[in-house]
Amino acid sequence: MGTRQDFTCPKCRIETLSSFDSENVNFEFCDQCGGVWFDRNELAEYIELSQDIPELKEMRKDARVTGLSCPKCDGVLEELPFSSKSDFLVDRCPQCGGIFLDAGELRAAEDASAQIEAIEDRMRVVAQRLKDAGYTLL
Repeated sequence: MGTRQDFTCPKCRIETLSSFDSENVNFEFCDQCGGVWFDRNELAEYIELSQDIPELKEMRKDARVTGLSCPKCDGVLEELPFSSKSDFLVDRCPQCGGIFLDAGELRAAEDASAQIEAIEDRMRVVAQRLKDAGYTLL
């Protein structure tokens, strides 16, 4: 269910983003530009990876400062490749670790996640998250 939060979209600068819960992850999206904001580790949880940017240290070598403001901590976002196995860029706050995806990039992140980590590793991540949430695994 969507609710309204007081965050400013990094791209179009509207002052309110909608908050949305999906698959136990709460993220914000901009009604105007379709961009999506994930706090640290929320993207990883949503697309079932071990980290938001699996090769972060390596990808940060190609990062460039965007001048866009972080809606959470007022840091300045940097643009970097999502992974060495994908061709799209994400905007990430180096201070708080939040990630902004432009319209359509969430789907690209979901598609890329299948190529980034083996299915066995992804299933271990999901199983651990379920265990941490109190579920008993067979």
